[in-house]
Amino acid sequence: MSNKLQNSLIKPSVSVVIPVYNSAGCLPELLRRLKANLDELAAEYEIIAVDDDSPDDSWQVLQDLKTVYPMLKPFRLMTNSGQHAATLCGLSLVVNEVVVTLDDDLQHRPDQIGKLVGALLEDAELDCVFGVFKQKYHKKYRNLGSRLLRKINRRVFNLPEGVATSGFRVMRKKLAQQMALRPSSNPSLVAILFNCTRKVKSLEVEHAPRYAGVSNYTLRKQFRLALDNVCNVTMLPLRLVTLSGALISLVNVFLIIYYLCKYFISSNLVPGWTTLILLISFFSGAILLSLGVIGEYLVRILREVNKKPLYIIRDKSDG
Repeated sequence: MSNKLQNSLIKPSVSVVIPVYNSAGCLPELLRRLKANLDELAAEYEIIAVDDDSPDDSWQVLQDLKTVYPMLKPFRLMTNSGQHAATLCGLSLVVNEVVVTLDDDLQHRPDQIGKLVGALLEDAELDCVFGVFKQKYHKKYRNLGSRLLRKINRRVFNLPEGVATSGFRVMRKKLAQQMALRPSSNPSLVAILFNCTRKVKSLEVEHAPRYAGVSNYTLRKQFRLALDNVCNVTMLPLRLVTLSGALISLVNVFLIIYYLCKYFISSNLVPGWTTLILLISFFSGAILLSLGVIGEYLVRILREVNKKPLYIIRDKSDG
């Protein structure tokens, strides 16, 4: 038996991170299913539930469930900080070698965790496995938004064919720790993850209808997430401003030459017309070129603010 196969048969230690918001009706069933699957899958495990200051009884339900499930570790944020911030909070608290992130509404099925964990452990080079869904039990507008978001992510992150992203993911502890170290007032988990590693794959898993309650994930939030992914990963919008400023400045140079030639050749021009055109062309070109230069400085400032490390050491040779 190969070492690779032997390693895949060893039960891992697992940390499950769940951002919780308005899910009091889902939590008891979620914990029941998680326990049933993790008892069989993991040598040891913990369940970190981060309540994102839910206005319903989610926190009280977590407190009650803690008495039934000692592996449950509930945390409550002081203010509503968003799903991605709550997930990053959970990632900063994990202690086990394999980390699972999933939603609190049971649409990410706990019985599919083993499939993702197995795929991660089978390949020592992988850092993360995304669970993606062939069919989603969402409203039509959300499915449309999800497809658009996947296309945007594919372009922004330059994903290879066959790789897609989702909030249902399994990763190694080292990646989770690196992600938790990235401070941002407007975090995007996908952007942070791909700033840390490119060794990922996606695996098709089953999706389920929401167990209880109503989803808080609107189409507006999906588009906001797409914008965050673009702005947090690529400086393309600012670079486009820089490029457009340089191109328009170049066009204005040709306009100035054209109207100067016309001024000396033609005698039918309105007095002052050439001067006005030259001044407008000159100053508009100068302004746009200045905006381009400012854009380049903003790119560098944003990179410093994001505190992206120059490198991450994956392995160290012993001896």
